[in-house]
Amino acid sequence: MPNLLFDQEPRSRAGGGRLRVVVPGLVLVVLLGVLAGGVIAVRRSVVPAGVDGFTIAAARQAADVDVPRRVVDLEGRLLADDRPWSSTAARGSVLVVNFWASWCAPCRAEQPDLTRVARGYATRGVAFLGVNVSDDRDSARAYVRELGVPYPSLFDPKAETAPRLGLVGLPTTFVLDRDGMVGYQRTGRTTAASLSARLDGLLAQGGRWTR
Repeated sequence: MPNLLFDQEPRSRAGGGRLRVVVPGLVLVVLLGVLAGGVIAVRRSVVPAGVDGFTIAAARQAADVDVPRRVVDLEGRLLADDRPWSSTAARGSVLVVNFWASWCAPCRAEQPDLTRVARGYATRGVAFLGVNVSDDRDSARAYVRELGVPYPSLFDPKAETAPRLGLVGLPTTFVLDRDGMVGYQRTGRTTAASLSARLDGLLAQGGRWTR
């Protein structure tokens, strides 16, 4: 009678050898799949399709920055009616410039705060301007209607205004003084408290940044 244990041992060893080879291979495939899925998920969360390289800044912690003082001229065409607009028309007023897009979730989250501050400071010499970037007009107009944005926006689908202020992510808010000089930037979601504090400080010194 053949020794069954002896006869089966080579098969067991051979099977074990194959198992040791196959299992690491399967683990590697699974890990690569998970990694690829994670990269895709992260990319979808910060870089929408068709956007020219802008990331959603709120993926990081929002940060207030005192930027180098320089006069900035912005111009373009309005989202609502395609009329030309230039920031020179706002000289004499403090100007808050907020870059946004309809696909940007943190932009939507911060909009009630922006609206509140815009309405609260309208009689104090503070104007607001939105700049809608890397978007389509219908989606942007629907956003404005839905959220009741009370101030105008430029429609800038190619983000041509972004380099003038050094924009790298959305949402981002800048404050220009009465002379059109930029002196403050908040990258990430703006709050009514943080923006109001900056505006109060600027208005207290006559609406002009200290050189």
